[in-house]
Amino acid sequence: MIQPESESDEILTVGQLRDEIAEQLLTAGIEDYEISARRIVEEATGVGFDVHLLEDKKPVTQRVVSRVDAMSQRRASGEPLQYVIGSWGFRQLDLAVDSRALIPRPETEVVAGFGIDVLQQMSDSAESGLLAADLGTGSGAIALSIAQEVPQARVCATDISEEALALARSNLAGLGTNAARVSLHHGDWFAALPTEAFGKLDLLISNPPYISPDDDLPKVVKDWEPQTALIGGKDGFVYLDTLVQQGRNWLRPGGWLVLECGSNQAQRLCELAISRGYDAPKIGHDLSGAQRLVTARRPIDDVDQSDLEAGRDALQRGALVVAPTDTLPGLLAKYDDTAAVEASYEAKQRPRNQPVPVLVSGLAQAEQLVQLDQRARSLIGEHWPGALTIVAKRLHGDDPIHGGDTLGVRCPNPGWLRLLIDQSGPVTGSSANLHGVDTMLNAHDAAATLAVEVGHVIEGTSQGGLASTVLDATGDSLIVLREGAVDIKCD
Repeated sequence: MIQPESESDEILTVGQLRDEIAEQLLTAGIEDYEISARRIVEEATGVGFDVHLLEDKKPVTQRVVSRVDAMSQRRASGEPLQYVIGSWGFRQLDLAVDSRALIPRPETEVVAGFGIDVLQQMSDSAESGLLAADLGTGSGAIALSIAQEVPQARVCATDISEEALALARSNLAGLGTNAARVSLHHGDWFAALPTEAFGKLDLLISNPPYISPDDDLPKVVKDWEPQTALIGGKDGFVYLDTLVQQGRNWLRPGGWLVLECGSNQAQRLCELAISRGYDAPKIGHDLSGAQRLVTARRPIDDVDQSDLEAGRDALQRGALVVAPTDTLPGLLAKYDDTAAVEASYEAKQRPRNQPVPVLVSGLAQAEQLVQLDQRARSLIGEHWPGALTIVAKRLHGDDPIHGGDTLGVRCPNPGWLRLLIDQSGPVTGSSANLHGVDTMLNAHDAAATLAVEVGHVIEGTSQGGLASTVLDATGDSLIVLREGAVDIKCD
C-alpha cells in the first residue's frame, strides 16, 4: 500500500506515485506498465499527461492514492486498462467502457471512418436525410460516431445483448442533441431492425464477432472481454456470412455495406460479396496495413425483386430465361440440367458440338466446375466480375452435350444476375439472338426471335459493346482465343 503525504514522513508526489505504480505493474508482468501507470494516475487525479509533466512534484492526497491503489490492483490482475479506467477514446468521442461490451479499438475507428466517409459523400445529394444501421453495436462506438460526424444521418443501433445496449444507452446520454438521431434496438441481427428500414438503408455497418474458437487469443482478451462478442461461430465466419447474405435486401439501391473482419477473412468475404450480387467490392486496411474490412454496394440498377424471383423459379423448374447481360441479352439454362441445356441449343438452333460459356456467381462456383491454377485465379481476382471468360479443364469428365473436356466460365457484371446465379446455380450464357437475325438489345425483343418459348424474360436492355475476352488456361502458357473487352497480354 502506498502511503500518501498525511501518513508518511515523506511527501508523495504525482511523479513518485506514477513511478511506484509502474514498478508494481512491471513486477506483475504487465507489458504496457508505463502507459498503464500514467493513465491510472491521470484518471485518479483528473489531470492530463501534459500537465502532469509540469506538476510531477505536486503532492497527492489520500483519496487519490486510494483510488490509484484500487485501479492498479485491478490492472495488476490482468484486467484491461480500458475497463480499469472506465472510459476510452474513439474518434471524437470519450466512451464509457466495461466488460459488458468489447473494448473500442483503433482498427474499428478505421471501419467507422469508411462508413462515415460514405455517408458524407452522399450528404450533398440526400434530400430527406440518410439512414444507417450499426448491427452488434456493443458500446455504441460506431453508431454514435456516425451521429456525431454526419448531421444528416439517423442511426439504428442493435445488439442481442441487453447489457451491451445498456452501456450504449449510457454513452448515448452523453452525445447531446445528436442523440436524438440514434435509436437502440434489442434483438438478433436483422430481426432487431424496424421493418420500415427494409430496403431503405444508405449504410449497413458492423463489427461482428469474427474470431474462430481455434484462434489463440491474448489472455487479456480471452479472460476479460465478452466471448459472445468475439467468437463468430465454428470458423469465425458465420455472422459475416449472415450480414452479407441478408444485408443486400436491407440496403437501398446504391447503399453501402461496410464490415470489419479478420485479416485472413477479407478475401473470402470479398468473394462472397461478389457472388451475392454486390458491386464495387473492396478490401480496406487498418493503420497497421492489415486487411481489416470489406466494403461493397448494392447495385443502383437492380431489377425488380419479383422479376428476379420469377427468373429463379423458371430456372429451377428447367425452363429457359432470357435476361439482359453485360453486352447482349443472354439465354440462360441451368447448367446441371441437361434437358434445359439441350433446349437452349434447340432455341438457338446451335450444333451440339459447339460449347457454350457458363456464367458463375464468382470464384467458388467456378471451382466447382473447372480446374483453376494460380495464374487463372490471379486473373479472376483482377477482372471478375467482368468481361473475361476463362477456358479450363472440367472437373467431372466430358460435357454431356458437346462432349468436350474443357469449359469456359465467366462472372458477369450485373449484380442482380450474379445473385440469380448464386441462388440457382451456374447457367449457360450464350446470346439470346439467333444467327442471321438483327441483333436485339432488349430482352423481350431477343426472346421473340428464338425457336422455342422461354419460361421467363427479365425486363431490361443490354448496353452492347465488345464481347468478353476468351482466355485458354488449360496449357502451360495462357492463350488468348478471342480478343475482347479485357486487354490480356500473354507471354
